[in-house]
Amino acid sequence: MVDSDVGGRYLRQLSGTVTRDSSRCGCTNAGVSVWYRKERTTVKQQVCWNVFLSVVLVGAGGFGKDRESHRSKSWKSMPTRGICAHRGASDTHPENTITAFREAIRLGAHMIEFDVALTADGALVLMHDATLDRTTNGTGPVSARSLNELQELDAGGWKADAFRGERIPTLAETLTMMPDNIWLNVHLKGDVELAEKVTRELVQHERLHQAFLACGAAAARAAKRVNPSVLICNMQDQGNSRKYVDETIAMQADFIQLFGGDSVDPTHTRLLRSRRVAINFCCSNKSEQVAALFESGVEFPLVDRVSAMLKVADQAGIERLRPVYRSRLKRPGLARPSARLLGEHRLVKGAAQQGLALSREQYFSSTSQSIFRYDTQWRLLQEQRIQVAGVNHVGAIDYHDGYLWAGMLHGPVNGKHDPQLDRSVVAKIRASDLTVVQTWDISHEVTWIDPVCFDGRYLWVGDLSDLGIHRYVIDGEKLVRKGVFRYPSGMHFSQGLRIVDNKMYTIHTFGDQDGLFEFDLPEQLTEEIQRPTRVWAIAENRSHLEGFDFLPGKPDQIWHAQGSHVDHYELGAFTRTGPK
Repeated sequence: MVDSDVGGRYLRQLSGTVTRDSSRCGCTNAGVSVWYRKERTTVKQQVCWNVFLSVVLVGAGGFGKDRESHRSKSWKSMPTRGICAHRGASDTHPENTITAFREAIRLGAHMIEFDVALTADGALVLMHDATLDRTTNGTGPVSARSLNELQELDAGGWKADAFRGERIPTLAETLTMMPDNIWLNVHLKGDVELAEKVTRELVQHERLHQAFLACGAAAARAAKRVNPSVLICNMQDQGNSRKYVDETIAMQADFIQLFGGDSVDPTHTRLLRSRRVAINFCCSNKSEQVAALFESGVEFPLVDRVSAMLKVADQAGIERLRPVYRSRLKRPGLARPSARLLGEHRLVKGAAQQGLALSREQYFSSTSQSIFRYDTQWRLLQEQRIQVAGVNHVGAIDYHDGYLWAGMLHGPVNGKHDPQLDRSVVAKIRASDLTVVQTWDISHEVTWIDPVCFDGRYLWVGDLSDLGIHRYVIDGEKLVRKGVFRYPSGMHFSQGLRIVDNKMYTIHTFGDQDGLFEFDLPEQLTEEIQRPTRVWAIAENRSHLEGFDFLPGKPDQIWHAQGSHVDHYELGAFTRTGPK
């Protein structure tokens, strides 16, 4: 039975004049006129209302179908409470942009909220306001512009010069970069058509386990018709009232987003949790309020000040999210294990713009001009500019038995590339002092050299121009080619390469098949295209995918080069046991 008097007393305590910034609120338009309603509902009236909602909302829209089984499966791998980054890390970064989302993920947020709207040509883009004026250098309604027109606008310069040039992202771009284990709070800035399109996009990107639609009843019904498993956050007549709570329960929504006031009634949150409704609250940026919300049973407060509010979550015993990524590539015979980001390390000195090489005693990184030597805590020991006649660019590197191996080419000078000067040279470099001890010119066979790997028997050399990895044996002063490994053209070119236990691991970017791939190595190399057996998604947190290496002693872990940082990953379902 509904205790309407408790709800009535609580609403009376909250009543009064409240001001709000409409540009920062999470409410739907429908919620504005009923923000705080102090009406008192009798038990009989409330029961009748709940029955009506159950018939109209559940019966007509199918809200409850598969909800329990889907939610129970999701919660096993998803955060049960934490900080929701409202439009990303919007306090420090331009809202609803990829850079704001990357920052929120980097900080350890557990949920990201963003707004989706329709363009004039039916595309799905991220934008909170109905007009472009506040957050871009454009004007007028979002719905009046095509996708191409919108993506020509600057969506970052209004926040700070450092973000100038940031584009309005599409929903597809946003879903592509998201981890697999962070909640996605998808606020629909529209109704039925938008709900249907967004649901189809979530299905296509395999995000139904983590994304929920924050929307009204009509949009929710439309989404459920497309896919009954889509999760719903009820935003119909949004507020902080018992009536909103009861309507959400009757709807069998998966989430509620309480809105307004400085606190919530714990009897409301207890009731919601007993009915397996996850509880959001919009919005708070005060440490003491967020702490009180957690104490009162709110699971995900929406905040703009993500870094500061995560410290409150730390004090509440909530661990920051370690993002898990999984490739969305769908190919016959291709397994897609998860990759978990264990941490990142900022290189105080040095850089890793090209590749990495790891030994048990020292780590190495490369830029286009230099190689850096570190201890195993990434403290810089030496920087050495690598100079070889006829070439000016160092690529990805490898370590084997006291030596580094590097591919070197003649790259552009002052932004201009002269193909007549193209050369491909392999350099053998003593790891202890970064001295070049031997070189081989293979320009007659390889045009655009980058990743190299020496496995103790063969030297493997990537050629960016022919999408192949050439295999060589060392014969004194010569390299003798013994075949070429061919991978699918959709993978574009390799940025890093390792050979372990008769398998090839190669990382790819700039194509339509990106990630860290595993191949079985055939004994004989022909021109036959080889197909990968597994792929791990690796995040492009600061740049495109670059070189990597396995961590000695921990064969299921890698470090990945990201310019000023290096990222540490654990590869799921990894079975290699042999030492590096």
